[in-house]
Amino acid sequence: MLFIGFLISLFIAYGAERRGSLTQTGALWAVIVGTLVFGLGDGIAGLALIAFFLSSTALGKYRRGEKAEASEKVIEKGDRRDGLQVVSNGGPAALFCVLYSLTGKTMYLVGALASLAAANADTWATEIGMLSKSPPRHILTLAEVPAGTSGAISLTGTLGMVAGALFVALLTWLEPLQGTLLRTVLITLGGIFGGWMDSVLGATVQEKRHCIKCGEATEQPRHICGSATLVTEGIAGIDNDTVNALATTLGGTAAAVAWHFLVGR
Repeated sequence: MLFIGFLISLFIAYGAERRGSLTQTGALWAVIVGTLVFGLGDGIAGLALIAFFLSSTALGKYRRGEKAEASEKVIEKGDRRDGLQVVSNGGPAALFCVLYSLTGKTMYLVGALASLAAANADTWATEIGMLSKSPPRHILTLAEVPAGTSGAISLTGTLGMVAGALFVALLTWLEPLQGTLLRTVLITLGGIFGGWMDSVLGATVQEKRHCIKCGEATEQPRHICGSATLVTEGIAGIDNDTVNALATTLGGTAAAVAWHFLVGR
C-alpha cells in the first residue's frame, strides 16, 4: 500500500506543482505526507487528504483578486503552498496514520480524519470568510480587524468552517466502519474544535508584527511597502504554520480520545 500511496501522491504533487498550487518543496513534502496517509490510512484517509487539497485549492483560486486585495498587507504567504504549509496541515494526519498502522486502533484513524477535517475547516473559514462584506472581529475582544488577521472570525467564515469540517466527515461514509454515525459526528466536532483552536491560538500566542515604517499590522517578516517588521505581540517564532500544526493536532487528538472513551478501541 505504501508504494501505491507513493505513486498516487507523486502524480498529484507533480500536477499541483506544474499548476502553481505547490512550490517544489511543497510538492516534495506532499509526496512524503501523501505516501504515509494513503499507504497507512486504509484509503479513506487518502481520500480525505485529496478532498482537502482540491477543495482548498479551488477555494483559494475563487475570486483570488478580490481576496488578495483585502489581505495582501496582512497574510504572510500566498496561495501556493510550501513545504511548511503542507507539513502543518497534513503532517498530523500522517502521524496518526503511522500510529494506526502500528497499533491497529481505530481511534488513530479517527484522529487522522479529524485532523484533516480541522485543516479543511480552517482553510474554508479563511477563504470563505475573506468574501464577507462585513469586517471580521477578533475572537477574544470582538474588535474589528483587517481581513486575513489571525485570530479573526466572522459569521461567514464560521459557517465556512463548519461546512469544511462536515465535508471531510461525510466522505467517511464511503468506507463503512462500525459506528459510522458516531465517527462522522466526532470527526465533524474535532474539525470544528481544531478550527476554533486555530483562531484562539492565532489571537493569543501567534507572533504579531508591525511595519517599522508605516506601523501597519502584518504577519510578514517584510511588509508589502518594503520595510522590515518587528514582533510586537505573541511569541516570536510561533507563526501561522506552527499554529496550524497545533490546531490540527488538537482537533485530531480530541476526536481520537473521544472515540477511545466511547468505543474503546
